Amino acid sequence: MLSPSSSSSSLDSVFDRPNSRATTPSSVLSSLSSHKSIGGIASQTPVTCLFVQSATVDADFLTLAFNTYSQEGCLGLCVPNDPNPRNILPFSDRKKTDATLKGQAFRVSILDANQRSPRQEDVDLSTSISTFPNVAQHFKAFSLAGLRAVTSTPLVGGYIVYTLERPPFNYTPLSMTPGFTLSKPSGGNVPTLEEWTNVWATWDLITLQMIPREMLYQKPIDLRHKCLFYIGHIPTFLDMLLCKAIGGSASEPQYFWNIFERGIDPHVDDPDHCHSHSEVPEKDEDWPILETIVSFRDRVRSRLVELYNDLQTGKRRLTRNIARTLVMTIEHEGFHIETLLYMLIQRAGFGTLPPPGFTAPPWEMIAQQWDAAPAPSTSTIVVGPATILLGHQDSEGDDAIPGAVEDVDNHVFGWDNESPERKFEVAAFRAEWRPITNNEFQAFWRAQGADCSRIPGSWVYEDGEMKVRTMYGPVSMEIARHWPVLTSYDDLLVYAQSKGGRLPTEAELRLFLDSYEVGYEGGSNTGFRNWHPVP
Repeated sequence: MLSPSSSSSSLDSVFDRPNSRATTPSSVLSSLSSHKSIGGIASQTPVTCLFVQSATVDADFLTLAFNTYSQEGCLGLCVPNDPNPRNILPFSDRKKTDATLKGQAFRVSILDANQRSPRQEDVDLSTSISTFPNVAQHFKAFSLAGLRAVTSTPLVGGYIVYTLERPPFNYTPLSMTPGFTLSKPSGGNVPTLEEWTNVWATWDLITLQMIPREMLYQKPIDLRHKCLFYIGHIPTFLDMLLCKAIGGSASEPQYFWNIFERGIDPHVDDPDHCHSHSEVPEKDEDWPILETIVSFRDRVRSRLVELYNDLQTGKRRLTRNIARTLVMTIEHEGFHIETLLYMLIQRAGFGTLPPPGFTAPPWEMIAQQWDAAPAPSTSTIVVGPATILLGHQDSEGDDAIPGAVEDVDNHVFGWDNESPERKFEVAAFRAEWRPITNNEFQAFWRAQGADCSRIPGSWVYEDGEMKVRTMYGPVSMEIARHWPVLTSYDDLLVYAQSKGGRLPTEAELRLFLDSYEVGYEGGSNTGFRNWHPVP
């Protein structure tokens, strides 16, 4: 929010995790059995903890260490954060064995049930994990090793203890994800087949393991289709654009193009009016069954795999038209992952299932760490003046120009509304450092009369109290009070105006983010590091 003066991990022990964890499926690409009710299995706290002397951790070392020492799906990792940590390692009362992997020395401790929790006096609540200089490097190494930090606990003496798990899918930093190319490394954004496989794993986990079968024919949001529609829409969109780019006929059953082509897009100014969309069956029994849709999906995916094989063998040339199709279709799947999760969170806790293979957060304990995180030394910052560029030069009409047809390497493809590149002069403005929080918006809502019929879509009134929705079910406002509030533009606009401010323009927001956003490689909460917001 722009201020009035502007222009028009946890405290909980990583060795004391909750005893509920969804079963990780053997395959998220084709199994339909995951529609069974997913029950938790006993999840033991890390039996093994590694104590590493170096503040820098290596992805190859982490992969080998996890494969070697993890037990019951998790591994503890204690690393120094301070350049000059105290000489005595934490948990000095516990037996440790010296070991070496890939030339890196460390100590291994096998802990019994009574030893897995750091003593209260060892936990350092005075320091926020997010301010530690090495945490971003640790998180980057975790992602490159295919691991995820379930909890991160600061300890006195300059140490951090992580609990690591291997989730069903993982996203590597963009700088370590080169675009598809037939020769030299490419700086472009054409996705590789490996990127497609990762997106499919994400989509399938959400659609086939988080949506109970009885919920497939329901609409979590009125102005959207039933859940089943989107499972058919994604492969249909891909099938249609592949046919347009490389020729061929529709994959069977061909009538899927008629019912799954286009979703519902409400008009921005009149939500009750929808743009043109596919005519879908009225009755549940008239929809194709899930198994038929999944078989269609598999045929379309095989078609895409065949295209990549043809490109690799030289049977087909990589043109800008094909490259643009690959970029558009994978981004389309990413868009729908985001929007479907927004739909599903409306039923989380009483319909939508938690993400399997991702340990549920120990809410109350990590909330204590969020409460202890220091506030910025000043609540606002002056940004600008500056000249910024939005969009880039990428016209689809240029794809067929002689000499440009196969000019793919290092080219960044975008959407039609991103071109051409435009210059904006941004005057100086003052903005708040942090997003509006649930706690701040709740105070505003109560001052407006606390009308329960007018609350953010991310809130729910349950058991006599206002709660915040998560994919694991609603949590108390006390736990989520520091999170950014997730609500509509109109709600945020009224809030900003009540404070004598306004919302930023697109150019102002872009300048702020370009100046201060740390991104995934900087340790930000993106790429499914968590399934919930963080302060």
